[in-house]
Amino acid sequence: MTELPFSAVDLSLPAPAPLSFRHEKYQADTEFDWHRHPWGQLNRISLGLLELQLPQRTLAAPAEYLVWIPPGLPHAAHIRQSLDYVSVYVSDEQAATLPSRPCLIAQTPLIRALLDDFCQRGITSLQEEWDVCQAQLLLQRLREAGSVEDYLPDSDDRLLRPILLAMRTQPGDDTTLAAWAQQVHSTERTLARRFRQQLGMSFVQWRSRLRLLQSLVGLKQGRSVSDIAADLGYATPSAFIAMFVKQTGITPERYRRQLLADSPD
Repeated sequence: MTELPFSAVDLSLPAPAPLSFRHEKYQADTEFDWHRHPWGQLNRISLGLLELQLPQRTLAAPAEYLVWIPPGLPHAAHIRQSLDYVSVYVSDEQAATLPSRPCLIAQTPLIRALLDDFCQRGITSLQEEWDVCQAQLLLQRLREAGSVEDYLPDSDDRLLRPILLAMRTQPGDDTTLAAWAQQVHSTERTLARRFRQQLGMSFVQWRSRLRLLQSLVGLKQGRSVSDIAADLGYATPSAFIAMFVKQTGITPERYRRQLLADSPD
């Protein structure tokens, strides 16, 4: 890919010291063509799903995660629903202490609280000594939080690949890991170990993430929570709602109201 120039908007901003913030409200189906930033960037959304296209892959993340983009890395973006967005720019010195690759960083309760405070006060650049101290604490917590490569990773493992493909095709399939083991001529223990080793999560966690992504499509289409829950293999709507809240921090109905708030009549 030909090297992209930095945007005029970025170049008009003061360099982060050590952080700076840009607050935006975006409408549903907002697209951002390929671009890059002179500093590291943490992307934060208020709900739903953020999809970033990278040179080699697509990175999708729900609102419980921050998406980290190292300085200068080309990327494009797609925002499916109307939402509040915050771009946290990170100085070169501090960016060097964060992952060298694009990844997801979970918002722990303290990380979320620190960011919420900056956002509620509409902070853009850090002027007060206390805000600089708060930024340093936030950066320390980000370094300690760890990261994951992708929200819903894939694998070429000969045992996992057919299982992942089948589940992507039928997210509501309730086949147990033990039953999958029989189908691929393995054992439940072996598959459980490979899910952890290859994907960094359990079989149940991977399936829950897949179902969340599928549910976002159904909510955008205006389908009822009970219909979505049934299609995705949940015994009751409340079980589906509990999964959704755990993954996104809000209920499906609240997500739908915000998603459709700015849709055309």
